[in-house]
Amino acid sequence: MNKFETSFFNKYITEWQEIKWIIHIHFIDIFAQIFLWLSMWAILPSFMYFYSELIQNLIPFYYLESLLIFVFIKTIYEVFNWYNDVWIVTNNSIVSLEWALFKTDSLSIDYDKIEWMEVEQDWILDKIFNKWNLVIHKFWDDSITLFNAINPYDWLNLIEEIDDEINEKQLNDDWKHDIIMDALSWVVENYLHNKINTDENKEEINKIIKKIEKKEWTIDLR
Repeated sequence: MNKFETSFFNKYITEWQEIKWIIHIHFIDIFAQIFLWLSMWAILPSFMYFYSELIQNLIPFYYLESLLIFVFIKTIYEVFNWYNDVWIVTNNSIVSLEWALFKTDSLSIDYDKIEWMEVEQDWILDKIFNKWNLVIHKFWDDSITLFNAINPYDWLNLIEEIDDEINEKQLNDDWKHDIIMDALSWVVENYLHNKINTDENKEEINKIIKKIEKKEWTIDLR
């Protein structure tokens, strides 16, 4: 991950989070889309137009120009869409982004909400290109999927490492908290014990007991 990616995707996370990795969709996915668009809507129409006088006579040239401009804009859009549809792995959550021109959906999942993770293979070429669907299963049978993720097993191991670090830190924090609470309990207990057992406090307590004994219907259970 470079500095550009860090600054570019930093706007999608909170200030107190730190970006660890950005998981992209495999580049073969966008390459296939661009190849299909250029072949069907740019190269083939241009070839047919320039090598057919009949088509040139029937269709004005600016129609072809308009088509090529549209294909160019569509290609730029698809590349930008591919680059922005990512998972942002931070120090305490995973943020799933689904980018669109006028709206970007963002979903944040804390590590303690993850039940288990897996990778799925759509077809046999996925193994050749090392692209799989990366799936996170949350509690209550809910899940999110990053389709055609690049190097999914590497990301799976890295996410599990972060999760283990968080769990270990939580255990250490709980252990330190228990030690502090035990120490405070011991200090308070000793303070109260010493304060109650002073002669002045004993005398005051005896006075209170004698007043209670003089009241009607008082029962001594000592």
